[in-house]
Amino acid sequence: MRKLWTKIGCFLTEWNPGILNSCTEASYKQLRKYTSALLILIILWGLIGYLFAERYVKLSWWGCLITAIVMIIIVLQIERQIILTVGNLGWLKLFRMLIAVIMAVIGSAIIDQIIFKDDIGKKMIEIVDRQVKEQLPNRLTVIDAKLRELQLEVDSLDRYNLQLNEEISRQPTIQTVSTTTSPITIRQADGTDRIEYRTSISRNPIPNPKMKEAEINNQHLEDLRIQLKDYGKRKLDAENIIRDELKSKQGFLEELNAIIEILKERTIALIFYLALFVFLMSLELFVVFSKMGEKCDYDLIVEHQLEQKKKTLNKLVE
Repeated sequence: MRKLWTKIGCFLTEWNPGILNSCTEASYKQLRKYTSALLILIILWGLIGYLFAERYVKLSWWGCLITAIVMIIIVLQIERQIILTVGNLGWLKLFRMLIAVIMAVIGSAIIDQIIFKDDIGKKMIEIVDRQVKEQLPNRLTVIDAKLRELQLEVDSLDRYNLQLNEEISRQPTIQTVSTTTSPITIRQADGTDRIEYRTSISRNPIPNPKMKEAEINNQHLEDLRIQLKDYGKRKLDAENIIRDELKSKQGFLEELNAIIEILKERTIALIFYLALFVFLMSLELFVVFSKMGEKCDYDLIVEHQLEQKKKTLNKLVE
């Protein structure tokens, strides 16, 4: 079991098994400490990545699994920056603490959105109602303007069609005049033929062309009245339409805003969030504080090898 644990620890921390074999029990204990801290972070951020992808990105189970693996790799690489540092951490320690704060904020926000799911749902109803009241007047203003525009067009076209119908009723048909010119051969006294052209005029009644125009206008009026009816229905359903639109577009930021309002209103929720934040930040700093503690012989051997290499190189330069 110890060999398996050592192999897992060397894989996670990138420690050299060859160097570790020549070390004392102190190095093995230090390795187990690193391994335990890394496993805690791997499990935690794997779970956070999976839940985030499932809830907000709406990925399938294998997409969520890939997201969790990516989060694990990122966390692992960050921690290796600390573990594999030779000598004092220096500014890297402060930089890692800053990353720990950021990761704790992100992690606690995601976890809280899972834990406070029902409370967020209630708060989102309140937020949506507030947003509906804010957006409804503007939406109604746009709809009313369109209704007025359509009604004016309907009234104008209706009046014009009334005039057309009056003209058609007075004169349902009109007379068309057509002329036809045809040649006629006339025998003259001297026996020669002469051709004359005679024009004939015919008058034919046809339906008033304005009937077609009135028919087209009636069809256009029907389309306009359908639009009026549609916009009237939109006006009646405007509140429900806005509410459905807002509900369908709720995402991570909307729920985060709901959490912020909950934390402002409820002291117990704020205390829980702070406790979770401190807990996550403490987990993030496990490796840093382990590295800042007393050095094991593995670290001393690596530092010694580095110093010896420096001396060798300096002699070669001289």
